Amino acid sequence: MRVLMIGATGQTGRLVLSHLLERGHDVTAFARRPTAVVQIGEQLRVVQGDTGDATSLDRAVAGREAVVSTFGPRTLAKTDAQEVFMRNLINAMQRGGVRRLVNLSAWGSGGAAVPPRNPIARYLLIPFLLRNLLADKYRGERYLFASDLDYTNVCPARIVDRPARALVRASIDGMGLEQVMHREDLARFMVDQLTSDEWVRKCVAIGY
Repeated sequence: MRVLMIGATGQTGRLVLSHLLERGHDVTAFARRPTAVVQIGEQLRVVQGDTGDATSLDRAVAGREAVVSTFGPRTLAKTDAQEVFMRNLINAMQRGGVRRLVNLSAWGSGGAAVPPRNPIARYLLIPFLLRNLLADKYRGERYLFASDLDYTNVCPARIVDRPARALVRASIDGMGLEQVMHREDLARFMVDQLTSDEWVRKCVAIGY
């Protein structure tokens, strides 16, 4: 499959990109700094662009069959980066006739997942430390939910860097899930969605 990968230089994005290449996908990696993309391969092309620039996204989307995005700004300050990005991406995909999108979101997106059990996350991280980042993400996703794209909005629990467990469980409401997600398993789950229609046009909570 011809895939556009956005966010390939981030911690999760690097793993997603590696899985895409291992499975033989033809990948275009979209990056503000192309030299930061560490993978190489015959099936990989790296293009320079900015998620806030609609023209560069239009160029990158052209000719692709699907988009995988792990984009997220590296700041906790108030910003509209994710809102602008999602609006630009949706417009680019619609103009380019590309319907399939696998997007990395956060636990609770779509309003269905149960509240985090971890009290630090529930009473400190989400309402205070992460409030600007999540508010921006959710504003952007309103455009996504209103679009006609075949999206899967992947909403992991707390992400940790530990060895893969390979027993990911998924649900709409998050009930009964262990609220933690190993980054390697998250990357594999996202790539799996490219060849599955189980969670199309849904926000899917994942844990163990």
